Amino acid sequence: MSDNGLLLLHTGITIVGVIALIVGLKIHPVYSLLAGILYLGLAGGLGLDGTLETLTTGFGGILAEIGLLIAFGITLGTAMSELGAIDRIVRGLLRVFGTTRSPYALGVTAGTALQAIFADVMLVVTAPVARGLARRIGPTGIPRVAGALVVGILTGLTMMVPSVGSLALAGVIDIPLWRYLLYGTLVGVVTIVTTIFVLNLLIDRTRFWNPATDEDRATFDRLDGELERVAAGVDDQGSVAGSIASGAGGSGGTTGVTRPVAAERTASDGDVRGRELPLWLALLPVVVSLLLVASGSLTDVFGVENAVVAFFASPTIALLIGSFGAITLVRFSRGMDGVKRALDRSFSNLGEVLLLTGLGGSLAGLVQATGLGDVLGTFFESSAGPPILLAWLIAVVLHVAIGSVSVAAITAAGILGPVAAASGVDPVLIALAAASGALFLMTVHSNFFWMAKNLLGQTTTGAVKIVGTGTSVASVVGLLATLLLSLVL
Repeated sequence: MSDNGLLLLHTGITIVGVIALIVGLKIHPVYSLLAGILYLGLAGGLGLDGTLETLTTGFGGILAEIGLLIAFGITLGTAMSELGAIDRIVRGLLRVFGTTRSPYALGVTAGTALQAIFADVMLVVTAPVARGLARRIGPTGIPRVAGALVVGILTGLTMMVPSVGSLALAGVIDIPLWRYLLYGTLVGVVTIVTTIFVLNLLIDRTRFWNPATDEDRATFDRLDGELERVAAGVDDQGSVAGSIASGAGGSGGTTGVTRPVAAERTASDGDVRGRELPLWLALLPVVVSLLLVASGSLTDVFGVENAVVAFFASPTIALLIGSFGAITLVRFSRGMDGVKRALDRSFSNLGEVLLLTGLGGSLAGLVQATGLGDVLGTFFESSAGPPILLAWLIAVVLHVAIGSVSVAAITAAGILGPVAAASGVDPVLIALAAASGALFLMTVHSNFFWMAKNLLGQTTTGAVKIVGTGTSVASVVGLLATLLLSLVL
């Protein structure tokens, strides 16, 4: 077997092996990922020093990029929960769309209106809303909402202007932004809605989802402080605690709390009751963060360069401002006790999320360091076939191997761009095919996978089912939608 063939084989063994260790042997993901990283580094020819260097640089690189985003985002989310804003948003979604349609609304919103911000940031910011919605939906709330949010975020990442992936794809293949916005939105919305429908069928009509093994209920509750609030005996008369207990009856707490517990607490300064802020004020820190990040995307689109705008539009600074503003509102509304509760919940959950995210970055960096991307690029450049299907297939293989949605889409589009021009196929179809293929089978070698697993109440097995299956279904649906679009373009 050639060196390139051995590299492909070792990469496949690594990915399958990590999944088998976690799901089959129940070994903690941290040690499973470390085993996969060490195997691939040594088998891929990097040697002891090269493997160690790539492990540490990959770990540090991904945390340098998004570590503070995760920290500030989680703090922002827990502050919103402490203010009761999350509960009120959930009630609004349920009131407008109903229990059945709320996940669709969440997925489409994440895939369209919120795509001005990075996928990792969006997941962190919207996860508290998703968890609150999952509690209200019922026993199948976690898989329904997790699937809708993940599919919405990742589909929009490559199909919806002004997301990073879509801007890069449009630039690589030289597509006018208005065309990509038009057709990308059309294919993206169809993909999101259809995929959520398919996932709901699997959850409702089959044994696809097993709450006992697929849901991490302890982490799910701990992120929003439900268990700590009950244990503290917040409401001496039992009204709030009783509402939690009644919501948890028979379904492990999936139906949730009827009103925010924090509102029942006594503030530390002068025994003043917690103030109920107007919803617009409670949501202002999130809105400010999103607007700041969006301003940076818009300046990139129009080619405007301004150091001050760039500074405040960076996701790290935007979320820092948002989280500080949210904590300030908690101090005003709930007193120092509320601030302590929000910060304690935030920091207690950061450790595992950051560790798994860093190791996911190490594995992805190791795959790239072995040269697999170059091997696949060279192979497909010399291949022949229908450009739309070929663009999809290239992106599928790249994403499964490398674990980066945007990198897989951009690489596939770059390889097929010249082919599209020569074949007469509309370039926007090539871009959308690559965007669809890049969604296929997100799994343990992606940092987004681990973030979704930890923030949306799933065990590793559950995340493999929801994230892996959801992205794969979205990939196929996106390809079919693109092929249908090719009939009129």
